[in-house]
Amino acid sequence: MLKLHTGFFIICVLFFVSCKKPNPNSDYISKADCSVLIDSLNTYNISVKPIFDHYCAYSPCHNTATAKHKVILDNFSDVVAAVNKYPTRFLCGINQDGGTKPMPNKLPKIADSLVLKITCWIKTGMQE
Repeated sequence: MLKLHTGFFIICVLFFVSCKKPNPNSDYISKADCSVLIDSLNTYNISVKPIFDHYCAYSPCHNTATAKHKVILDNFSDVVAAVNKYPTRFLCGINQDGGTKPMPNKLPKIADSLVLKITCWIKTGMQE
């Protein structure tokens, strides 16, 4: 009985600390209209890295030297790892929908066009 209550408690905590969007993969990714972007140009090196470099991958936030919470966003492999490890928090954070810490931290939301580039990059397979 104790295990049942403990399990229920953990599920409730996870529910309340997660993004308000119950399934960002179906909300953000499936609803993203990527037809406005040219897939071959929406790669990490061409369009996504500059966004992360400007808004995320600097000290003391998400660069290799000072990464908070071990989320590193200054190189391709670590960005892919972060997206795969924290898909809900990642997309919810950059959309600043609440339920998770808005990113970039203590700054206004980045432009919707940039969020779309990141979302479509994820949607189309995170090409380098």
